[in-house]
Amino acid sequence: MATTRTKQTLVEKATNKTLGLATKANDFALDATEKAFNTSFMVANKSLEVTNKVIKKGLDITATQQDLVFDVLQGIKKRILSN
Repeated sequence: MATTRTKQTLVEKATNKTLGLATKANDFALDATEKAFNTSFMVANKSLEVTNKVIKKGLDITATQQDLVFDVLQGIKKRILSN
């Protein structure tokens, strides 16, 4: 009977060691996934900020160009009406 108890102890030790290694591997995978997610989230956020700035500047330029076109058209209208 002493051998049966020893075998169970060896099996239990192996099982516990395997469980410990699986837990460590799982923790490592979760940590790596969390870091990757946080990094990609920060990069996406920064690129959205850059895109927002570019769009705002583009709209400002478009508004200036539109004003210039309407000013030119207004000047042409005045010349036509004065002739």
